Amino acid sequence: MLENPSWTNIHSMISLIINADDLGCNALRDRGILEAYQQGIVTSASILANGSSFNLAIEQVKASKLPVGAHLNLSDGRALTGPIKGLTDSSGNLPGKKQLRRHLTANSFAPDEVRKELEAQIQCILQAGVQPDHLDGHQHCQLFPYLTTMVTELAREYGIPAMRSALPADISLKDPGDPLSKELLLYRQLGHRANESIITAGLMTPDGLMGMPLLNRLDTTNLCNFLKNVPEGFWELMVHPGYSCNTGHPFDGPQREVELLALLSPEAKQIIARRNISLCHFGDLSCAS
Repeated sequence: MLENPSWTNIHSMISLIINADDLGCNALRDRGILEAYQQGIVTSASILANGSSFNLAIEQVKASKLPVGAHLNLSDGRALTGPIKGLTDSSGNLPGKKQLRRHLTANSFAPDEVRKELEAQIQCILQAGVQPDHLDGHQHCQLFPYLTTMVTELAREYGIPAMRSALPADISLKDPGDPLSKELLLYRQLGHRANESIITAGLMTPDGLMGMPLLNRLDTTNLCNFLKNVPEGFWELMVHPGYSCNTGHPFDGPQREVELLALLSPEAKQIIARRNISLCHFGDLSCAS
């Protein structure tokens, strides 16, 4: 892990949070995230409180001092609080990304039960002895208006000072084509209103979220191109390193290892040093305010 420089003249610097999503998803994903933090350029992670490897991951977080946020999850796995009316099945299994989007668009869920679930996920992390430094949403669920309000309220209630930016902000990157282009269009439509809600709530957030068009394409070449072109400001780069895992889910395949190698690469570290990019985490946002 690269040492963070002192916070001086912050507004003339490039400051970059490199946040690995889905910690706690499974042991092989966790192994890659921890390796990218300890030996590479990852500076932060977001943990799934209902993930299959949560208990092991939280112990690794405490041992490594990896800064983490809560990766609030209403799409995958099983709800911690049991069945949620209008959202899960009778066993509490969450509906998957596509079905969740339908529920969020139609507001066809029990809001009190959803809030109870999100609160339980935050409490699970706190009770394990870790204080989250930010909140974000698995599959970006926090961008939907009803959830944005709910999540900002929970952040204030639990003393969590920051949220992921709701503004996709990649510079000079072409959208990769369907279906991800449709995702990006949706995020951009929802993002400005969500970001206004975050700021109005008095929470800190980076200037924008980068890396969305690079989903499943973040190899060493693309990472280096990104680092060469990232402008001045305080940004978050969202990444998904890990080791390939035979879960049957395409997102757990070999691309996780390609991404890990990029985040460990000497080439990326050299560009960061040459451009004087300040690697940081969400807890550092207060230094930039």
